[in-house]
Amino acid sequence: MDDQRSSKEKAKYVGLKNTLKSIEFVHNLGILFDALTELSDLSIQLQKRDLSLMAAHKLIERTISVLESMANKNGEKTKEVNSACEQKEFKGIILEHKHSVVKIEIGQFFRSLSDNLKQRLFTTQSSHVSILDKTDPYKDLFNNLLIDLPMLYPDNWPDNCDVQFSDINISRLSKIFQIDQRASVRGFREYKVSYPSVNTDIEPLMTAVKTLAISSAECERSFSSMNEIVSSKRSVLTSDHISLLAFINCTGPPINKFNPTSILKLGYYQGKELQMNNVVQKEKRKMKKNLIHLYGYV
Repeated sequence: MDDQRSSKEKAKYVGLKNTLKSIEFVHNLGILFDALTELSDLSIQLQKRDLSLMAAHKLIERTISVLESMANKNGEKTKEVNSACEQKEFKGIILEHKHSVVKIEIGQFFRSLSDNLKQRLFTTQSSHVSILDKTDPYKDLFNNLLIDLPMLYPDNWPDNCDVQFSDINISRLSKIFQIDQRASVRGFREYKVSYPSVNTDIEPLMTAVKTLAISSAECERSFSSMNEIVSSKRSVLTSDHISLLAFINCTGPPINKFNPTSILKLGYYQGKELQMNNVVQKEKRKMKKNLIHLYGYV
């Protein structure tokens, strides 16, 4: 026992010890571990830059299904702690009951977590209105978006598909992104024949679809990059310089894969060209000055 601590501090740490070795705490710990493992995996998957809207929606739906399953069937860590609680020993520590610690009800917890995650499903409006809201006028629009987007990818085309296959889907997508509907439909018909070549009529729609933001991960990366760039030693950088450096940091290749040869050559030749232009301009000014003197004598 540490004699330098006051009786109040000693009582606090004894209470903390009793809480950590309680059956209720270990039980809750296993449940939270399983839940956070699934949510952490979902978060990492949603941060991928090449993730499409359809794939992201499927990931969220799958996680919801997993959480609903855990409400009836215990996860790996929950099974482990339940066994430890029955034996009243976990990792070599003797467990005891502490009724002041509230025990989580597994089924209610995971069902509540699943319902809250459903409220976070993608929608086409502000995040405070759920797609599950029956009065949501954007619900049909979002559902159609999930149906229409996969039609742009050949994996979802049937063999020997009709020439008018998915014309309605392409037309709806073009209307959402405010692109010429007739041009998009015409381009899509040609795209089905000439795949993988992308023609100029369907290209605007394909580009617009890629701009759909799946999460705020890119924004968070930009802020983190800016905090690394702007330091106490580099506090006088202008907004333009910070923007350019942040763009390179977020979208450029890693330093070990960056080859500056082409850029250095370009800068060298541009410098030479600028130097030659300065010499030419200097000679022109000198020649003009000599002509003025010559005309003065005449």
